Amino acid sequence: MRDYFADDLLLIMPTTHSPGVRLSGEVVSTHRGPLALALTDQTQTQTDDRDRAQTDEILIDLTGVRYLANSGLETLVAFAVHLQPPQCLVVRSAPDLDLHDRIAARGWDRIETLRLEEESGA
Repeated sequence: MRDYFADDLLLIMPTTHSPGVRLSGEVVSTHRGPLALALTDQTQTQTDDRDRAQTDEILIDLTGVRYLANSGLETLVAFAVHLQPPQCLVVRSAPDLDLHDRIAARGWDRIETLRLEEESGA
């Protein structure tokens, strides 16, 4: 993956210990492209110079996100829908984003390749 993406509202960085990305700031509609590109880059990890192996879980850490526009959420769901089990998009978020309700309201909670992990509001 490219090392990072940054603008006035959002910072996207690769995670250090697993395939995935960490976001900080606010995700608005103009971030759909960079977000999709960052996730796509994480679907494969380099195992050596000649070989690429598929990863089963791609993490997107939204715990540093204050606002997630519906277009950003739709980008995450569209990415997850195109994964093939056992691959899965793991979305880690803070309770403030209300992702459980937002996802369930659209029936997206039944998508096998999308898993939500909400961190406690401690």
